[in-house]
Amino acid sequence: MTHDRYPRGEGTVRPFRLWNANLKAPVRWRYYSDKRRAHMGALYECRWAKIGTTIEVYDCTTGRLLGQYTLHPTTITYREA
Repeated sequence: MTHDRYPRGEGTVRPFRLWNANLKAPVRWRYYSDKRRAHMGALYECRWAKIGTTIEVYDCTTGRLLGQYTLHPTTITYREA
């Protein structure tokens, strides 16, 4: 078991989630058990979103923000929390 994984049997199996900050709503069906996969999912979602969209990665068990991805016309910027 790696440090980034959430142990099974102790609450939520997939605690890492994505949040669309522009819509103020969760990204549906984007729940992850691994922090690294959640960040990759945020990049995928940001890639196909409208320009100016911000996708956040957070841990639902602690409420901790792990990072934000914002789509600009030519790049995707990342801000670590």
